[in-house]
Amino acid sequence: MHADAHKPDPLPMTAPPEVYRARRARLAAAIRRPLVLFAGHAPARNYASNPYSFRAGSSYLYFGGPPPLEHAALLIEPGADGDDGCVLLRVPLGPDDKLWFGDVPSDEALAEAAGLRRDRIARTDGLSDLLGGRAAGRIAPPFPGTMEWCREVGIAPAQDDELRAIIEQRLIKDEHELHAMRRAAEIGMEAHRVAMGVTEPGGREADVAAGYTSVLVANECAHSFSPIITIRGEVLHGHGHHHETPAGALLLADAGAEEPGGYATDITRTYPVSGSWTPIQRQLYETVLRALREATAACMPGRRYRDIHDLSANIICAGLVEAELLRGDPATLAGRLAHTLFFPHGVGHLIGLDVHDMEDFGDLAGYAAGRERRAEFGNKSLRLDRDLECGMTVTVEPGIYLVPAIWAHDKLVKPFADVVNRPKVDALLKEGFGGIRIEHTVAVRDAGADGPEILTDALPTDADAVAACVGAG
Repeated sequence: MHADAHKPDPLPMTAPPEVYRARRARLAAAIRRPLVLFAGHAPARNYASNPYSFRAGSSYLYFGGPPPLEHAALLIEPGADGDDGCVLLRVPLGPDDKLWFGDVPSDEALAEAAGLRRDRIARTDGLSDLLGGRAAGRIAPPFPGTMEWCREVGIAPAQDDELRAIIEQRLIKDEHELHAMRRAAEIGMEAHRVAMGVTEPGGREADVAAGYTSVLVANECAHSFSPIITIRGEVLHGHGHHHETPAGALLLADAGAEEPGGYATDITRTYPVSGSWTPIQRQLYETVLRALREATAACMPGRRYRDIHDLSANIICAGLVEAELLRGDPATLAGRLAHTLFFPHGVGHLIGLDVHDMEDFGDLAGYAAGRERRAEFGNKSLRLDRDLECGMTVTVEPGIYLVPAIWAHDKLVKPFADVVNRPKVDALLKEGFGGIRIEHTVAVRDAGADGPEILTDALPTDADAVAACVGAG
């Protein structure tokens, strides 16, 4: 037998140890009390020994917490240098652990991967002693075991200034993070190609979803969120894959890959199940594609993301006028928010260690200081309003939908009765038009670069190229 036959698998760390030390030191310089970053644990499905898959908390991962450890935590003291003043806490190994779980990382391997000395690894039951009765803040996934641990030790949620110190770092992706996101994008694009290839009239959404998922499994990746793969594209966060895929329908596939270190991609493509567009499908698809291309090109340093959303709204209004679904001047229509009847969500969001990066921090992450969500229907769903900076990663995902629930809501529709071609809208609703969304994952680059880096650009968006992929598998 080979000498390394039972050597534990390497830890899927995104960056080298010195990067994690530097991140912890920078955070330690910005905090005034101990901060504990919890990994969390796999939540139980129906009983404790039948859990969902474990995925560690994102802030824990960002600051060097090794991914495989459930119930682990990183303690970072104010003024720490990234090693001294930092402790990785782990559950001590039990005598039967190898029986159930096989070889697990040693303390030495964990310390090396995290950029810590071996003596900076401690038992989880020693956290109270390490804090010594001092007040501390926490970043913790909302899992029962983790919350109980926090209550036992008396650790309160992190305060806004502590969250901002983390947000400031995580907003800007370094080359290690971008490398991981490019890898996730490559796998996600390949999964979409397979999904398109198995799509056929008379088939099932479930077959398309299975094709997509097979690529992720083969590449040891996970879904970055529950995939939306459906002919009911007007249901923005639809679940399940129980419909057939009839000829003439549009299929919307919004799905992303998460690579082993936790970095995500988010991709949407919409295409005709039969491989050919109807005239109105193509016309509205081309409108969404124009919005995608112009909004993506606008993702440059210094550009306010809310303005990119509004740019998309203007383009969509122009396309809706061309399609004779709206009447009037596109800019005036956008100013009145007529587009929200067809485009009721924000144009994108942050992405990185979560598909909605740092959404657990709420609008503190998505909105710059002094900015708040607008109150109007549609506009209030925009998750991001920051000035873009080099190194930020965002999605751009405009869409056009015929949502029956909107058109049955008089309060939403009546203000636009003078500009809506209601007979044509009703005809599309009757035939179950669905929805169109196209999405890229984008990295903002220096103003001297030739535009932003589009991590998902290798997956076609051109109407004819997309249609040619359908059934090709």
